[in-house]
Amino acid sequence: MGARQLENNLLVGPHEFFREKITVAAANQKLAITDDVEFYLVKLLTDFIAPGRLETVEGELNALETPLALMLKQALEAPPAHKLRIYKYLGDTSLYFAGFFQDYFNRKAFDIDYYITLGSTAYENVSVIMRDQHNDDHFRMTYRNLAKEFHKLVELVAEVSELPENVAKPIDILAIYDRWTRNNSDRLRLKLQNVGITPIPNLPRDKQ
Repeated sequence: MGARQLENNLLVGPHEFFREKITVAAANQKLAITDDVEFYLVKLLTDFIAPGRLETVEGELNALETPLALMLKQALEAPPAHKLRIYKYLGDTSLYFAGFFQDYFNRKAFDIDYYITLGSTAYENVSVIMRDQHNDDHFRMTYRNLAKEFHKLVELVAEVSELPENVAKPIDILAIYDRWTRNNSDRLRLKLQNVGITPIPNLPRDKQ
């Protein structure tokens, strides 16, 4: 189901829909998030129903088409007045795709950790700019929290993206298990247990 079709099928507005999904996912994962972070995630997911493009001094960035490496390059080379917008766009795009399309990553050779690293770094840069150029402590802390908890927020968005009728195929289960061995995600552990698999954590080498 495409994002635009999803919006058309909602019985409530997209803000209410995503806010409820985020609340449930956060409770399931025992993840405490601030009101500011919750509001940010709801707006991000709503905006990405039809993602906008970002005009820069070097052209146009498109979340669906522009490689993250190019976004980072433009952010690094942009004049100070333009850096914040590009870093924010990079962070938003990284968070959305790393969370909302994990099944795609499972089937491809792309490393989701690449998106997590870039997204976290982008939000950290926004936080620094908010502090140094705008003297805005409120938004500095919001983006600082987004950066610090980025990997957990990816798991939160991933749960929001799941539809209950989806059934994992064997190849998906193997990919999920591989990801669980690398990050010990409680969400992924529960998914494995729901299909009858009890994951065994890797022991440190000195205990093997």
